[in-house]
Amino acid sequence: MTVGGDYIPTGEINESEQPNYPVVFGISLTPLVQGILIAALGLAGAGWLLVNVVQPTWQRNQELRQDIRTKEQQLADQGEVQRQIDEARQQLQEAKQLQADVLKLFASEESLDTLLLDVNERVQAANARIADPERRAKLSKFDLEAPPPPLPDGRPGDVITDGSFGSAVNDRLRRRVYNVEMEGSFAQIQSIIRNIERLQPLLVVQNFKQELVEPPPLVLSQQGRPVATAASEPRLRASFQLVALMPAPPPPAPAPAPEGEQGTQEGTGEATGQSQ
Repeated sequence: MTVGGDYIPTGEINESEQPNYPVVFGISLTPLVQGILIAALGLAGAGWLLVNVVQPTWQRNQELRQDIRTKEQQLADQGEVQRQIDEARQQLQEAKQLQADVLKLFASEESLDTLLLDVNERVQAANARIADPERRAKLSKFDLEAPPPPLPDGRPGDVITDGSFGSAVNDRLRRRVYNVEMEGSFAQIQSIIRNIERLQPLLVVQNFKQELVEPPPLVLSQQGRPVATAASEPRLRASFQLVALMPAPPPPAPAPAPEGEQGTQEGTGEATGQSQ
């Protein structure tokens, strides 16, 4: 039984009735082939994008990260350098302060102008509560030695160069020498010397000598034994050199050689080198 208008074909389908797919380079572009080609083109496009877009961007990203790390390290290094600079400046300031403090210990022209008054004050201090003029200490001599002639480089002749205070002091300190003489008892002279050494200028006592001025009177008791009294204390004469040390001026810088002589010296040096 059939329904009107319906036609059911029977038998084999003719080749002419099959779909007509395009052919490229002898290959029929069936749906399957087209899918493979599209996938291949997509893969090739992804590879192109990876090589030409993604990879350069990734490399640039890595370069930027490395640049950031480099800049951060430079900033850290700059901070360390700045810290070292600040520390060096602090050490320099401390060294300058220490140098100033050390220089204050040495004598100066101003402190030496009043040295005679300072020494005389120490002598008078040893005479406290002593009314007898014969028993009072006295300063009998305080003379400044004439300085040596200037050095060949023009510096003062009192610059130390003989190693008398050690080789490290040579050319760095000057000395002023005063010949001092005083009279008094042993206790008075000892007190005066100690007080002189406490003065602010750096002073050195040298060539100290001591002798009796006159034998003390002999006082005997009723039994004929010697009796110690204030009058029987021996009176001494002490003489010494008082050396005041001062910073020396630096040696003058050598004068630059004239241009002609300098050229001659350079030419001589080159000739010597070639001959060698």
